[in-house]
Amino acid sequence: MKQSEKIISGLQQDIVLPDIVLQKADDAFSRILSENGKAKQSPVIQGSRKNSRHKKRKRFPIWARGLTAAAAILIAAFGFCAANPVMAAKIPIIGHLFSLLQDKISFSGDYTGYAEPLDGGMQTEPEAGGDSSAGSEGASSYSQTVNGVTVTLSEVYCNQEALSISLIIEGNEDFQDKIMTNQFGKQALFLDMDTDFSFRDTPVMAGSGNIEGSFLDARTYAGVWRLDLKDVLFDVSEIDRMTSEAEARGEEFWVNQEILDKYGKMLTLPDEFTLKIDLNRIEGMLANPPEIDWGMSKEELEALPDEEFQALHDQIFEKYGLNKHPNAMQHYWFEGPWSFTLPIKVNDADNRTISVNDVNEDGIGLESVTVTPFEIHINEVYLNHDKADYFPVVLDAQGKYMDAAGSDAAFLPVAGHDISRITVYLCDYLEYMDEMKGLKYEDGFRKLLEERAVYKKEVVLK
Repeated sequence: MKQSEKIISGLQQDIVLPDIVLQKADDAFSRILSENGKAKQSPVIQGSRKNSRHKKRKRFPIWARGLTAAAAILIAAFGFCAANPVMAAKIPIIGHLFSLLQDKISFSGDYTGYAEPLDGGMQTEPEAGGDSSAGSEGASSYSQTVNGVTVTLSEVYCNQEALSISLIIEGNEDFQDKIMTNQFGKQALFLDMDTDFSFRDTPVMAGSGNIEGSFLDARTYAGVWRLDLKDVLFDVSEIDRMTSEAEARGEEFWVNQEILDKYGKMLTLPDEFTLKIDLNRIEGMLANPPEIDWGMSKEELEALPDEEFQALHDQIFEKYGLNKHPNAMQHYWFEGPWSFTLPIKVNDADNRTISVNDVNEDGIGLESVTVTPFEIHINEVYLNHDKADYFPVVLDAQGKYMDAAGSDAAFLPVAGHDISRITVYLCDYLEYMDEMKGLKYEDGFRKLLEERAVYKKEVVLK
């Protein structure tokens, strides 16, 4: 991605900029970064070939807070055919959202018997702010109204791999037509929130706040928030301490995979725990963002010297508030906060882990495969290798490619697949992305994997 595209914070998504604007910015930013970038990077970071899979798999401790939000809001949400109010009226929605959504979310399947309805205990008075009605007598602990916007948590499903929560958002005005529809015909919302798990000493920034779902009517959105628990269970408190001490000394502390492996530690998920959610804001990308007036034609912009263009660029950003998040040029949002405390019970019914413990002569292999009613999780092994340099590809028993979902390529939905046995291929990341990925649905893809993969293993799951 060009440096201008990174720094302009997604303006190319629905806010149309003249090509010359992007080109001018790219030239300027590239020059600045080429002059200053190396001086600001540690030897570990310089020259490394980072890739998107590494970014997805990397843990996000306190020092990385907020890095995933901008990119994550673009992930597709998956709708369902509940726009018909007659259908909605026939189904008791609260406590049954998974029944409405389960065939249309990424990790689809029948959640009956797995998802637990929240019981709706009495809510105490909110601690601060807003015109919350959640403290009124008889209100549910899991439904709060702030600034006229009601958020209701419906059900919870948690196993060793992931936590999923269903919810409904009722706006204080019609907002269905305000939210962008992506190329898949879906509308996505993003939850800006903080999470605190009772079995951790410190809060954690884990996963993203994207919810998959759809509008029930013009001002009511139903969806499911899913969190891969690997980020929650990875404790980086020691790394946070080392980072803070370095900052106090006026030094920079670079966190790389070696540091994560050496000082991070895995926690054990307890059978029961408490989750506190502070939902600060609900966001969506605007369907029809306002146009930016640059005050001159494309030809005039093209003729501007770099310094004058940069000054105009800064002036436009300041004028339209594009240096803020969220901003009225790109986003539609509701301000909270809504706060919930949820008791969570882990449900490991129909979960199992198949130990493999196999590596090839290069130290690349497979440790295990975890299977739940809705997903499989590939646990790879890379001895003396950077796992970010490889990409897992899985074919089901019929040779059908299994698409990943969520934030990690190693988590694969099982719906629509025969997983009596799977074949796992580990491929060079760059080779896969550049030469193989585009052929994953072609008839000859399996043959290509056989020829190119650095590791292959067939695993019987049933």
